[in-house]
Amino acid sequence: MKLGISGQALGEVMSFADIVKLGKKYGVTEYEIWPCNAGADWDYREGSLDDVKKTARDEGVHICCVTLGAGFSAEAAADPGRYAEYLLHAVDAAAELGAPVVNHYCGAVNPGTQPDFNVLEQYWRAPLERAGKLGIIMALENEAHDCTSTPEKMRRILEYFNHPNFKTNFDAVNYFHASCEGFPGAYKALRPFIGYVHLKNACLYDPQAGQPDENRGEPMSGLYAPAPIQYTPIPEGAVNIPALLTSLERDGEYTGVCTLEPHTTPEHVEEFYAKESAWLRSLGFFRNQESGRDTAC
Repeated sequence: MKLGISGQALGEVMSFADIVKLGKKYGVTEYEIWPCNAGADWDYREGSLDDVKKTARDEGVHICCVTLGAGFSAEAAADPGRYAEYLLHAVDAAAELGAPVVNHYCGAVNPGTQPDFNVLEQYWRAPLERAGKLGIIMALENEAHDCTSTPEKMRRILEYFNHPNFKTNFDAVNYFHASCEGFPGAYKALRPFIGYVHLKNACLYDPQAGQPDENRGEPMSGLYAPAPIQYTPIPEGAVNIPALLTSLERDGEYTGVCTLEPHTTPEHVEEFYAKESAWLRSLGFFRNQESGRDTAC
């Protein structure tokens, strides 16, 4: 597996070329892009991939994932046909960039707490058929406040679509956000379906602990609601990320990129990258990536 960086965290304040230069300081050669990295709002076809392709070529890096964030927007998801076009264009962008994965979301697509498969068919079936033809994985990311909030709900969706190109972006901390056991519980439930991985960490909010305001997130769902989640650098959080990575490497079913996704303000993002990448490598994960060689955790 390799370590990646998401272009979202700095995408509104920094060009993609500068994000890559920053990431390479920490030995990262894999990058997840968002529409903002291509000069678009929701639709990749309204932006341009030329600069992304040129940067990747000139810097010798790889686009590991194309993300469509439109699933968070009620406006973008209001019309199923239009949203399906956005997702189709993201799949096409992944094929053009050589990215094996499209990451997408469910929140405004199916805003209820249970999946409505008649609705999901309208939004996802046509893009999934295109992804299958192009060899792209559509990875659905779990979020704490929609019908993907628990491992059981996510598995229901994955088993319903029952397609080799429909998998999940496994984010253990998003399950923690939903008051679920991100590891080992969620991992055990979803292990055969993992098509991408996001890495971050968090803990419970403690109003007496002086936790940084800039790392505070949205309210928890489930048992710990309505207290906010408190994001942390990976070494300082409640979720056992090293054990997750050890299990991924041992089980061998997922051998792709594990992408850092710090949840903080832009001015603190590099602090997270520096601390997290150094700590993970000190534990033996991703050690060979800095020299350009493939690595298992």
